[in-house]
Amino acid sequence: MPPWLVTDDGSCGSFRDSRALSQDEIDTISSWIDDGAIEGEPRDDLQIPVVDALKGGETYTTPTFFPEPEGGLFAEFDEYRCFLIDPDLERDVYLTAYDVMPGNPALVHHVLAMPVDPNLDVGGGQTNLDVIEALDAESPDRDGWPCFGVAGDGVEVDGIPITWAPGQGVVSFPEGTGFRVKQDDLLVVQIHYNMASPEVLGQSDSSSVRMRFADSVEREGFFELPDGFLDTLFSGDPASLPAGQSSVKFTWDMQLDGYLEWLNIDSLDVYGVFPHMHEFGRKIQMTVDHGDGQGPQCAADVQRWDFDWQLYYFYEEPLTLGPGSSIEVTCDFNTEGMDEPLWPGWGTYNEMCLMGLFLVP
Repeated sequence: MPPWLVTDDGSCGSFRDSRALSQDEIDTISSWIDDGAIEGEPRDDLQIPVVDALKGGETYTTPTFFPEPEGGLFAEFDEYRCFLIDPDLERDVYLTAYDVMPGNPALVHHVLAMPVDPNLDVGGGQTNLDVIEALDAESPDRDGWPCFGVAGDGVEVDGIPITWAPGQGVVSFPEGTGFRVKQDDLLVVQIHYNMASPEVLGQSDSSSVRMRFADSVEREGFFELPDGFLDTLFSGDPASLPAGQSSVKFTWDMQLDGYLEWLNIDSLDVYGVFPHMHEFGRKIQMTVDHGDGQGPQCAADVQRWDFDWQLYYFYEEPLTLGPGSSIEVTCDFNTEGMDEPLWPGWGTYNEMCLMGLFLVP
C-alpha cells in the first residue's frame, strides 16, 4: 500500500483519509512474522487497482518543452520554467480540488500552479502581464520563461493553491472550503525539471493540471509555503548543513500574530499541512504553541521521510490558532554522502525545510 508518512496514532494530530495501519493490522502482521512468515495460498485473480482520477473540472496543459540544466550552485542539474495559461473563466470561482498529471515523471521534480492578476500594478508603471511578457521575450525560441523561485522576478501571485510533488494524487480540500480564483486571473504553472540522471537529457515534457471549481464555499482559505531554511538564502548569510553527518537538524518558527492583524481577525484555522524536503531529509516535525503557557504541542510528525511519497495532509478537525500562537518546524537531515556543506535551495541536490499550510480565517 502507498506509504502514509505522518504519525497518525492520535499523538500528533489526526488526519482524514488516513492510509495508516491500525494497531490490529500491525499486530496481525507481527504475529505472522513471529510464526515464521508462512506462505499462504497463491492467487492469480488480483489486479493492480486503478488510481483515482479527479472527476469533473477543467484540464489545462503546458506546451511540449525540452528542458536544459541551468547550472550553478543551486540548479546544477535543474531548470525552472513557467508557462502562462488562460483558464478563460466566466466569473469568480473557488478551487475545491485539483490533480496534477506530470507528462514525464522522470523529469518533473515538482509543479506549482498559481493564479495571477494580469492587471495588478507591480510598480514602475508595469502590470503583472507586462512583466511576464518581458520575461517571456528573453527566450523567444523557447516556450515560457525562467522562474527560479515562484512565478519569475517581479511577478506577484495571489497565492499558491496547487502544489505537486512525487507521490501525490488527487487533492480535495476539506468540505466547505476553497481558494478564490478571480474571473480575469491567468494561471502560471511552474515546473521544476531535474536532469541529474543522464538518460533524461534531451527528453521532453507536457504536463497537465486538472482543477475543479465551485461557485461558492462556506469558508475561503489561502495557502502558505513557509520555509525558514530556504529563507536564509535571502538574508545575506545563508545557513548550511555540515557534510558527513548522520543527523543534522535545522529549526525555524513562525509567529501567527501578523496574519491575524493583516486579516483583522481573532483566530485562524490550520486545515492542512504539506511537509516537504528533498533527498537528504530524514524527519520533519511541526509543533504549535498557543501562547497560553501550556507549551508546544505536536501537530504533524514524519519519522521516516520519503521524497517519492509526498502528500497534503488535512486534519480531521482544524487547529485553531489565536493571538500569541506560533508554529515551530524542525527538519532532520542525513549528509553522510556529502563532501561539501549542504545549502538551501530548490535544486534536488540542495535542501528545503518547508511546511505548507492551508489556512482558513
